[in-house]
Amino acid sequence: MTNQSTRTDNQIDSIPFERPKDWIRRRDAPKPHHILPYFIAGPENRLSAFVSESLAKILPDANPLLLTGTTGAGKTSIALLIAARISQLLNKLTPECDLITSEVGASSEPISNVLYMTSNDFHREYSENVAADILQSMRETIQQSSIWIVEDLHHLQEKYSAQEELALRIEGRTLANKPTLLTSNLRPSEIAGMKPDFCSRCVEGLTIPLQYPGYEASRQIITELSMRHDLTLDDESILHLLSLSTAKSSVRELDSILRSLVLWSKVNDAPLTLDAITNTYHSASHQQPITLSRICALVAKHFKIKRSDIRSHSRKQSLVRARSLAMLIARKFTTKTMMQIGDYFGGRDHTTVLHAIRTTEQRLKKDRVLSEAMEKIELELVS
Repeated sequence: MTNQSTRTDNQIDSIPFERPKDWIRRRDAPKPHHILPYFIAGPENRLSAFVSESLAKILPDANPLLLTGTTGAGKTSIALLIAARISQLLNKLTPECDLITSEVGASSEPISNVLYMTSNDFHREYSENVAADILQSMRETIQQSSIWIVEDLHHLQEKYSAQEELALRIEGRTLANKPTLLTSNLRPSEIAGMKPDFCSRCVEGLTIPLQYPGYEASRQIITELSMRHDLTLDDESILHLLSLSTAKSSVRELDSILRSLVLWSKVNDAPLTLDAITNTYHSASHQQPITLSRICALVAKHFKIKRSDIRSHSRKQSLVRARSLAMLIARKFTTKTMMQIGDYFGGRDHTTVLHAIRTTEQRLKKDRVLSEAMEKIELELVS
């Protein structure tokens, strides 16, 4: 990372994404699908870049560490990146380890593990363990984890008993110098239905607000995405695209717009013009929301089958192929997890969805008819 003394106001940091090698994920926990392999941070996200690169210095005073920001701002990716780097420090894989181990209380054994759960996971497990009178087992698992990540605190709204339990677990880990990472759309104090004690416990360490990329970061992201999509955009086109936007967009939204431009170029078999960029941008910006229901309807329409059949348990080959294609498109164009996609398409589990997506990706390389079908469905999806 650039030295702070030489940093310019428009400095852009590119932070490679990392995932903990030793993380334990609960039922709802996703494997993040990164559109780019790194987080591009402009001035609006400078604090997240600083923290990611300076953990050894700030970690003792950043427990718990709370990441806030709207959906698509990068909370999950940054949380996992920070967890991976803390894990490396605890496992003595970096020169800064001595700085950390003396203050964080790492075990003498070079071992760390990351426990990841959403707040819905926490509430579900808490309720189940209370009902089964085995709450102590859950508490021990949480306390023994070297690093604990809890996502989407906003989903605990009005779940007061779960809030009390979570506050106690955070307190116990803080006293034991064990890092806890939290994410939420808003600061808990800004959410109705949150207990004051819970709110104060969540912000006792460090709070990092994440925002959608600003102008300079968006310009860099568009440049990177255009290369990944093999789309030719000169500086004038990129600046024109940026001038069309009156509000900040997430990386996923920018990627969706570029996908629309790629499809336009393929359909028209022509290079992009400024007028084409304008028309495509406005079409993409005002399109219907891309939902699992809409994807299912378009796939069903293309293959001339019923939506209920795609979501059924039928193993008929034609339905399996259509269902798998719908799952792949859902993974590309929505932020839904594998579990959420599987639930929608007939209650299938994470492994089944992953297998279906991978099989379809391989089939698309050889099956021209299926490839053309996907292209037509995607074009209609973003029109």
